[in-house]
Amino acid sequence: MPRRNCLASVLIGLSFLFGAAPASAEFPLKDGDLWVMAGDSITAQHQHSNYFEAFCFARYPNLEFGFRNSGVGGHTIPTTLARFDYDIAGWKPTVVSVELGMNDQGGTPTDKFITNMKTMLERIRSIQARPVLLSASPVNDGTAPPTTKTQNKRLDEYALALKELAAEQKVPYADQFHPLVGLWAKNKPDEVLANTKPFLAAIVAEGKTDGVEHLRSFIDAQAKRSRQPISMQGDPVHPGPNGQLMMAAELLQALGAEGFVSSVVVDAGGKLVEAKGCQVDNLKLEDGKLNFERLDESLPFPIPDGTVDVLALNPTIEAMSRYLLQVKGLKAGSYTIKINGVPLGGSFTQEALEQGVNLTAPIHNVASAGEKPNALLAQTRAIYQAIGSKAGLVGRWRTLSKAAQDTGSAEHQATIADLAKQTLEADEKIRAAARPAKLKFEVVPAQ
Repeated sequence: MPRRNCLASVLIGLSFLFGAAPASAEFPLKDGDLWVMAGDSITAQHQHSNYFEAFCFARYPNLEFGFRNSGVGGHTIPTTLARFDYDIAGWKPTVVSVELGMNDQGGTPTDKFITNMKTMLERIRSIQARPVLLSASPVNDGTAPPTTKTQNKRLDEYALALKELAAEQKVPYADQFHPLVGLWAKNKPDEVLANTKPFLAAIVAEGKTDGVEHLRSFIDAQAKRSRQPISMQGDPVHPGPNGQLMMAAELLQALGAEGFVSSVVVDAGGKLVEAKGCQVDNLKLEDGKLNFERLDESLPFPIPDGTVDVLALNPTIEAMSRYLLQVKGLKAGSYTIKINGVPLGGSFTQEALEQGVNLTAPIHNVASAGEKPNALLAQTRAIYQAIGSKAGLVGRWRTLSKAAQDTGSAEHQATIADLAKQTLEADEKIRAAARPAKLKFEVVPAQ
């Protein structure tokens, strides 16, 4: 992955970087919560649901909580209600989020969809859990409402009706559909280009096709674009990591998750001006290098490997990860920022550092898979590894829970209890992986 120009990609307005965040709803995650994420195949993929979970562990390290994935491919509200007792209630959750509609929309009118969702809300409340409603994601087919000829028309109706239902029932609601449907539709031509670039490059390399010189000129012109085309990956209904990172960010923002991580403002001469959300120690200027130690109260959004380029397309992601550094009074030129001796991706101009930069993208931006990760990138990978390890336990629990309901087996019940205990231990491992550690920062002139 090529390094990006940091001035263009991370320099944002001061009001956004260091000002107050917009007022939003109170995030529904509380200390002691067990949150079951009920959904269909896109939940079962363990992508945006894992990204959502990783964010929570990174941003709320002082809370004790856990997430359980309850997604099943092809499911609707009625089929999810049919498995509710053994696959959702069996966890004894305190929060149940519902992300359905993609499969309902094929044959369920909007009024019936809402009637079914009311039944779901009743079931969730009957087990003393707090419901959270999530709209379905859009179909990435290049269309956006008000078209009447695609699946997005019905999903648009569902999302608007869910908003009304949530207000009526006083339930937290996140609409990911409307922020994403227009953005994905607008991006569709670039996505087609991104998906075909490898084939076009192969044709040019072979050099035997008529008109290949024109194709070569086209590819050369595209390479000079300030932003390369980005694909949501996957298929229209199931985007890949790029699209699902955008989904997680929109859901988190809509639910009122905290976007601010921490900020440090220092003077190039070695003076601390301000530190919020972190502790700064041992700040000094030595041999032209500005050094300090930073212990944050929480971590930036863990950006999955290979998805950093999508941050330029969807500003919500960095808005949910304001990990900020401002250095005043530097001499003109370019600078490298190192964490524990490892450089972040790209270089930073004096002007960018003077105004302030969000370090989320540079932390996750590496030149190649073999490059040594900085400490925060390594921590991101450890968080996802721990979340992935827990998924197997949750899957086994779900299989046995259904078998126990079908057979009444006492042996199954004992194994289920043991697996539930192991998932709690797995939550602790995720929490440990996401615990902030003291980091040594260096700001040095670029070579």
